[in-house]
Amino acid sequence: MGKITALTYYRFDEDYLEDYRKNLKNLCDDYLIIKDIEGGLMHAEGEYRQRLYQQAYEQGTKWAVVLDPDERLEKRAGKILKKLIRQAEKENVKRIFKFNYREMYTSNEYRCDGIWNKKERVVVFPLLEENIYSNAALHMPKHPLNSDYEIINTDLNIYHLKHINPALRQHRRDIYEKLDADHKYQTIGYDYLIDETGIELAKISWKRRFTPKYREYHINEGIFSME
Repeated sequence: MGKITALTYYRFDEDYLEDYRKNLKNLCDDYLIIKDIEGGLMHAEGEYRQRLYQQAYEQGTKWAVVLDPDERLEKRAGKILKKLIRQAEKENVKRIFKFNYREMYTSNEYRCDGIWNKKERVVVFPLLEENIYSNAALHMPKHPLNSDYEIINTDLNIYHLKHINPALRQHRRDIYEKLDADHKYQTIGYDYLIDETGIELAKISWKRRFTPKYREYHINEGIFSME
């Protein structure tokens, strides 16, 4: 099986990285973790990620796992994904893998009402020279856009931890409103991130838990700067 590498970059989320590595140790052979020091409130996401992908490709990565430092795969994902990757390689087919995206609101519950129950991500894919990626400055799809890829729904969960902290929910809303005031990159806007109307929470079952367990992470105060 080809080399599997976890790819991410960070600016203020360094404290998440220890558990990020532990979460992926049963899936990934290596990590490519880059500290974002380019300055400014935000850079062009598409260009930045493509440089990261190119570096991983040049280092021999065959499969990319693209999660942010504050995201976790459910515990059983490593075994299931390795089986799916081996199958794709054996059959010599181009496949990318889709996941349910769960926004955590407590240490063991995620939001499941309305739009929250429909979020998905494609974050595991082969790194091929012919891959085509989005150049979007914000909210880019992380996966290749080539039409000849088969998208496999794994039904596995990705858990996003940052929404457990109400202050970080508010900050996420505020910073995206500043970066995308005209809602060019997300037509529904960002107020929904702090709207708790009709909120419903689902508890993670033992079978679908993530490890390590959630703890209170230190967030660099610089994250709250709007400069």
